Amino acid sequence: MAEQPTYGDRRAEGGRRLYSPYHPEGLSLPSLRAIYDLPTSPELLFQEERREARTLSENVTFYAGTGYLAGSAAGAVTGLRRAAKEAERGESAKLRASRGLTKCGAVGRAYGNRLGVIGLLFAGVESGVGELRDADDLANTVAAGLGAGLLYRAPSGPRSAIVGGLVGGLMAGAAVAWRLAFERYVPNPAF
Repeated sequence: MAEQPTYGDRRAEGGRRLYSPYHPEGLSLPSLRAIYDLPTSPELLFQEERREARTLSENVTFYAGTGYLAGSAAGAVTGLRRAAKEAERGESAKLRASRGLTKCGAVGRAYGNRLGVIGLLFAGVESGVGELRDADDLANTVAAGLGAGLLYRAPSGPRSAIVGGLVGGLMAGAAVAWRLAFERYVPNPAF
């Protein structure tokens, strides 16, 4: 009977070798220096490939994802507050925990879906306005807020759509103003 090849000099009773996680056998792992030593060559071969703005698919992914995440977190907090308000004297801790988890999930899911749809509309309008104007500036953001609010509230009627558009435009305008103020007064942020 042929013996197994030895990969180390430690052997257990019966001729079997011991496994050691500290000595990977048969693997050639790169050093940490090789992993974190980044190349200095340019990322793009031609300067024409460089783009300043995100694409439509990147915008949709970013805005819808962050909208859903923020909405879910806000909804979970709101659901927890509602569950605490609905709690009655004498309920068991198990019943309170169940009610809290149910409310967090239901309200968080609803808020997340709403903000995710608003993010989806915002990304689409922002990319569309950018293509129509052939410019990438902060006016696109304000127009996207206006259009997203208008489209989101449109099924409720024209008056509600106008109010939604105004609220969306004002919120986007406030975000643009905050960004400009931040860039002006904090020119080199540490993060």
